[in-house]
Amino acid sequence: MYAIRVNNLTKKFNGLVAVNSITFSIETGELFGLLGPNGAGKTTTINMLSTLLKPTSGTGEVAGFDVVKNKDDVRRSIGVVFQEPALDTKLTGRENLEFHAMMYGISKEVRKKRTKEVLNLVDLTDKENVLVENYSGGMKRRLEIARGLIHRPKVLFLDENPHWAWMHRRGGTSGII
Repeated sequence: MYAIRVNNLTKKFNGLVAVNSITFSIETGELFGLLGPNGAGKTTTINMLSTLLKPTSGTGEVAGFDVVKNKDDVRRSIGVVFQEPALDTKLTGRENLEFHAMMYGISKEVRKKRTKEVLNLVDLTDKENVLVENYSGGMKRRLEIARGLIHRPKVLFLDENPHWAWMHRRGGTSGII
């Protein structure tokens, strides 16, 4: 099974072609980097694969689910660390993770266990009760990775995230972009 399959995926905005008929596949367990200059369509591609944008044409599958026909299944199967930070800086690291886990419907018992696991994974156990506003930039990015992994996604998207190599060394999720 492929983690991601894309066939002639295209996105146009008012006549501007942001993504032009791309085709690729990523096998389960594979680490994949989508490289290109600014404006090449990398974020647009991630937004289509994560169901935030509907493709103009072509097809995309993530974890075996069509990104247009099976949006909810895709969303349950992925974690996303966006280009722009999306943490609540007035909460602690642990509170950010527990809130996100609640949004995925993870039970309180599992949520507490999973929060500890991902904090350990990203080396933030000793900072779990510190307000995120007091985290360094690198600590915030690692916390965002933990948040993307809290629900055990099959595929993790890292949009312009310098920690992708660090995640790979730690033994991450398949299909990392």
